[in-house]
Amino acid sequence: MTTALAPVVVFGYNRPQHLRRTLDALAACRLAEKSDVYVFADGPRKPTAADAVAEVRQVLAAEAEAGRFASFRVEESETNRGLANSIIHGVGQVLAVHGRVIVLEDDLLVSADFLAFMNDCLEFYKEDPSVGAVSGFCPISEIPVGYREDVFMANRSSSQGWGTWARVWDDVDWSAAGVEQLNQNWKLRKALNSEGNDRYDRLRRQLAGKIDSWSIRFGLSLFLRGLGTIYPTVNRIQNIGYDGTGIHSGIGRPKNEQIAEAPYTLRPVSADPNIQRAFRTTYSGGFPGRHMRDLLAVCPRLAGWLGR
Repeated sequence: MTTALAPVVVFGYNRPQHLRRTLDALAACRLAEKSDVYVFADGPRKPTAADAVAEVRQVLAAEAEAGRFASFRVEESETNRGLANSIIHGVGQVLAVHGRVIVLEDDLLVSADFLAFMNDCLEFYKEDPSVGAVSGFCPISEIPVGYREDVFMANRSSSQGWGTWARVWDDVDWSAAGVEQLNQNWKLRKALNSEGNDRYDRLRRQLAGKIDSWSIRFGLSLFLRGLGTIYPTVNRIQNIGYDGTGIHSGIGRPKNEQIAEAPYTLRPVSADPNIQRAFRTTYSGGFPGRHMRDLLAVCPRLAGWLGR
């Protein structure tokens, strides 16, 4: 275990109960008392959100007095940045000081060994030229038979319980100018969609102003630079935000609800075809949507004709 623990950055907005549970789970982690925590609390998007935003700040004020972490710093925004701009701003600010970071949103519960696992990964893979990020989330509920490692690499980044380094973040093009390479190259679009055919569609919608996602732009940057993400075979993240309270997650069930601690050994790994197929199945969804997204990846002009 490295002695230079990565700071934890938490993003909150208007869900005080979710945030409290996230902080409680984080505080129950081993290494919590040695970890610095930064919280970025967004401002109200509408006047009707003001009361919930104020409750979030009460939760944060109480946490600051609790002394459960090595340090606990809060930046409160008076205006509404939105999740994408909040994350780009907050992660960049902390990375400029610390060089590495662990990131949580306000609807994630973590296992007791989450901080140990993430810090070990950030240290072990810090100079690996094939790795751009690490995550404590495992989106596939069953690891393919025969896979023996405790971690795996995917060419798809995670927005749930993840970490990265300044060496990666500083070179992200948030304008997503690299999309032109995809638009002109079907094989490249196919490769982007190999671990879920929602990716090119989400990118297209981002650039059309229909969604506001930092993660699809971060993922595009990693993909175009040939950088993968390290995931655990045992899931350490539970998303409690699929209850209709979130702006981005909607209503439904998370992809993997079971979290646990487990011993692990870290080694250099590369993408495994069986895991890639499992990712594609997990993220591509049911037949109608999956089929439409495949068509749009083959012929992007269809989106305009179909009004998508």
